[in-house]
Parts: sequence; C-alpha cells; structure tokens
Amino acid sequence: AEPGDVLKVEILDLQPRLNPDGKTFGSNAAAWWGFQARVPEADGTDFEAGDFTGSTENDEYITIYELFTDAEGQSFAVPSYQFGWPTLTDPDNVTRNYIQYPGTCVPHDSHGETEPSSDVADMGWTKAGPIDYVDDVFPAKIPVNMHIGCMGLPPASHDSVDSIPPMPTGGNLDDKRIGAGTTMYYPVEVAGALLSMGDAHAAQGDSELDGTGIETSITGKFRITLLKAADLEPWQADLDFPLGETNETWIVHSFTEIDYLETYAENPGDIYGASNLDDAMKNTFTQSRKFLMINYNLTDQEATTVITQGVDYGVTQVVDGNWGMHALIPKAIFE
Repeated sequence: AEPGDVLKVEILDLQPRLNPDGKTFGSNAAAWWGFQARVPEADGTDFEAGDFTGSTENDEYITIYELFTDAEGQSFAVPSYQFGWPTLTDPDNVTRNYIQYPGTCVPHDSHGETEPSSDVADMGWTKAGPIDYVDDVFPAKIPVNMHIGCMGLPPASHDSVDSIPPMPTGGNLDDKRIGAGTTMYYPVEVAGALLSMGDAHAAQGDSELDGTGIETSITGKFRITLLKAADLEPWQADLDFPLGETNETWIVHSFTEIDYLETYAENPGDIYGASNLDDAMKNTFTQSRKFLMINYNLTDQEATTVITQGVDYGVTQVVDGNWGMHALIPKAIFE
C-alpha cells in the first residue's frame, strides 16, 4: 500500500468471546467525558467527577451487562449490576478519584451473586474503601449489535496521534453501523496502510452519549483488499473521509473538523475544546454532497434536493473530541 491508494475492509463476522464459564459480559462507563456531564443531573445538581471537576464527589457510574440469547435466537445485553466509581491507587502508586481513561482496572468486592477473582489486586491495584454496588438494576433488554468502535489507518501528518478523535483516515468513529455486513473504505496516507482496530462494542446508540458503548471482547473475520491509485473509481480517488457501504446504503462520515490534525497541527488536543455539532453537520453535508456529485454525476442543485428528501443525517458520537455525524444515503434512490 502506498499513499493515494484506498484500503477496503469488509467485515464478514463478529462474535462475542466467552469467559471460562461460557458467558460474555460488557461494561458501560457514564464518565466525565460523556455528554451527560455537560448538563445538570435529574436532581438539578452538577455532574461531578472527583478531582477532575474539582470536587470530592463522584457521579461516574459503571454498568456491567451480560449477553443472553433467547429461544428465538435474538441476542440481548441485560444490565447485571452497577457500581459507583471508587478512589483507586494504581500499581505505580498514583491515586485518582475519577476515571482517567477507559479500561482502568478495578479490584472488586464480593456482592450479590458475584465473587470476583484476585487478579486485579494481584497486579497491585488497591481502592480506598468498599465499592457501592447496585445489584437490582432494571433488566432492560438492549439488542446486541456487535461493531468496531475504532478502526482505520494512521495519518501522514504526525508521527503519533491521540487515538480518541476521529480523522479522515478513520479511527475512533464509534458508528454502530460498522459491523458484520458493512464495508469500510479508508484513504491511505502512509506506506503499508497500517490498519489497526479495537474498541469493540456489543451495543451502542447513536451519540454514544454517556461516554462509551457496551465495551466487550470479540473475535472478527475480515476481508482486506488494497485498491491501487491507478485503478480507483472517481469517488474513490477523491476520498478524504472514512466511507461505509452496505448492500442498501452508503454511510458518509464527517466531524467538527474534517481533519483536526491540520486545523490544530501544533496543538491537536485543542480539538477537545472546539467540538460542536454545527460544524460537524456542515462538514457531513458537504462531504455527502461531494460524494453524490462525483459518484452519480449530479449537479449541486440535484444533489441538494436529493439529500433533503432522501438522506438521513444523524449524530454518530459526542464524546470523542472531534464530534461526529453521518449521512445515510439509500442506494435505491439511484436504481
């Protein structure tokens, strides 16, 4: 793979991994970076996240889900229990009373029907006191929708980048549609393409509102095809965003900044304080208009009326720094 090529990634199958007891679990963090932290809680008080918000209180909560399959073969994620985020000390003897990053280890207590192992404590993690558990969580049935939250290629502009904000070459899109049956197209900017993926979700709604999907572990099957620059179709040659395709739909992705690494080249972290949906909508519209004009040979005016009447726009995520939106373009419009 060379710059100017396009990497085509077909997602053929995604399956949950089972623990030694034959069960699959996932976790959701209602964390300080979630959109809910930007508004008052239901009781009117501010959302607090320990030292991160300058408070001794912490409203961050974790929900543990278990995956089940019913008699009809439909899979659901059902809340098993919740717990308030504890004050933790890591193996480097650093103490924090908020979630610094997803995936932080927690040395659990026995509660309800749960008897944790000592694996996390054996690694050197400790907590300041007992954890506050809720074991009678409402048994909501969330349909399982396995998908890849973060998949894409590295940019050419920087030697290393934050993996959280999405960019033209993909990354942390957190689009629930990037699952089995979807094909993704990524513009190649560096030799070798260097595809990476992770951040698997068992389910997630559009917006990923509170900070994460149902984070879990999966095994996937993919078909990867390199499309060389000399053989690209016009819409592929002009691709400067991660494009999704299903049998029925094109999925155009864009963000507050089409390329935040260009806008904030000197200080990429500035994107976290600049994200907004107005710019994300503007960029998603212009990218989808461009795609329609090139792929279907439409005029500006033709593309705009088709978009207005037949294309759905949605909020992909409002938690990843560079907020994302998507356009769902039905292929049937052009048949």
